Amino acid sequence: MNRTTSTIPTLTLALALAAGAAAPAAADDSWQLKVSGISAQSTAGGGPNSSLGGGIAVEYRATPRLSVELGGLTTAFEDETSIDFFQASFVSEVDFRMTPILARLNVHLTPDRRVDLYVGPVAGYVLMSDLTHRLTFPGLELGTISVEVDIPTEDQFTWGAHVGLDVRLGQGSSFLSAGATYLDLPLEIEAVSIPEDPVDTISTDFDPLVVHLGYSYRF
Repeated sequence: MNRTTSTIPTLTLALALAAGAAAPAAADDSWQLKVSGISAQSTAGGGPNSSLGGGIAVEYRATPRLSVELGGLTTAFEDETSIDFFQASFVSEVDFRMTPILARLNVHLTPDRRVDLYVGPVAGYVLMSDLTHRLTFPGLELGTISVEVDIPTEDQFTWGAHVGLDVRLGQGSSFLSAGATYLDLPLEIEAVSIPEDPVDTISTDFDPLVVHLGYSYRF
């Protein structure tokens, strides 16, 4: 089985933790809870689209310009292809679920303003469900036949970058939060091959761009 590892996520996480430990904490409103709806799309030449997913995160503001955020999100991807052949329709469906657990280092460009804009690196670990491939085709006298196969995938580390903004609602501690996160993430599936090498890992570019919109509360 082929597997690629990287030290970049570990270094990024260490940087985030070190920055939070070294800087003095803000006196008030150091924490922020974020709940978001998300959607994702592969940036590697098309690929399956995601259904509406969700995410939750907590952010700790170490200084007005530096914060560390830890959270998780989940969304399902679906793709359907239909081929008509001699008045018969063959339908191929693929679906799987992605659940990243991510740490972000936020560099705030406009702190203490109504619109708080921030950017930074992101790293984490992604839990992947099995990839389900379903093929539906006409079966002559038997009617429609559907064949479904579950293909194992690989959980893996990921890294990337993000941009976000928090817009204060009124004069309180509530915010409208929005942003986008790019993840360097291949889709690795286990494929059955020849008897001498029965299981191998096939890697294909996936690299999702995740966008989110939600509500956050600072306390």
